Amino acid sequence: MLRRNLFKTAATVAGSSLLSTVPAALAMEAGKRPLQAIALCAIELPPEEFASQAKKAGYEMMGLRIHPIVPGALAHEFKAGTKEIKAFKQYLANTGITLHGVDGFAINSDTNPAEFHSVMDACAELGVKNLTLCGDAPNKEKFARVLQDMADYAAPRGFNIDVEFMIWRTVGTLEQAYELVKLADRKNCTIAVDALHLYRSGGSHNDLDKIPQQYLGEIHLCDAVINGPIDKKLVAAQRAGQLKVESTSGTPKGFEGVVREAREGRLIPGVGELPLVEFLRHMPERPIGVEVPLPGYQTQRVFDLTYKYSQDLLRQL
Repeated sequence: MLRRNLFKTAATVAGSSLLSTVPAALAMEAGKRPLQAIALCAIELPPEEFASQAKKAGYEMMGLRIHPIVPGALAHEFKAGTKEIKAFKQYLANTGITLHGVDGFAINSDTNPAEFHSVMDACAELGVKNLTLCGDAPNKEKFARVLQDMADYAAPRGFNIDVEFMIWRTVGTLEQAYELVKLADRKNCTIAVDALHLYRSGGSHNDLDKIPQQYLGEIHLCDAVINGPIDKKLVAAQRAGQLKVESTSGTPKGFEGVVREAREGRLIPGVGELPLVEFLRHMPERPIGVEVPLPGYQTQRVFDLTYKYSQDLLRQL
């Protein structure tokens, strides 16, 4: 019932004509922190439309998915050296928004890193600063070697590799991600900390204090209700390393609800119950990406609302 009411609150705000656009003056206020609109906010939009709408809402940066997370999944692919990539770079320059990050990379212990090199070349040409991946690590040492190769390939091309943990994968918790990036031992290989994934995996903002800051990477911001759609016994088993989760072939049994929530059930920052102010206070100052898809809403309104509410939240810091 509480979840339904929170969605109703967001929908009421979204329907307000006063918030249908964000005043240009809002984007010029002093002391504001730049925000990135992550691809999942409106993944169905062509890149040019995504850039235009995100910039109109006030976003200074944007993300893009240029590689399908599973074969056949939606992505807006670019290849280095093509006229399409050059035209998009010019469009970004004309629009005045920076393409900061790309996501949608799922790897495992047996991944051949070379299969991503051409995509990473496109990242370099686009000027991307961060590539976020997730995955499954049944063999930790082999997984760390994959990370090393990807980080070594990315470093001279000017971007960082972030490992994002998700409760339904073997890299499911902050601690499990930390173990792997520490094994990889590359300065440009860190952990992407998504607020939803941190709390759904049984973690807390206090756990962030146990991780050396050099291993903490980008912030993904959204809200949610406290009690998520997952059995706490599954979370406890995952945290204890007692589950054999292989999610590259699909959603593991018992995790369907939390996967659905992550893809289409996130809430606008400040509308839900997560302690987001405390979360941000326990993170070092890192780039902040807002990740809130709102299925059924007009995409411009999604950008307008997520930007405004995220900046309202940041003012509480």
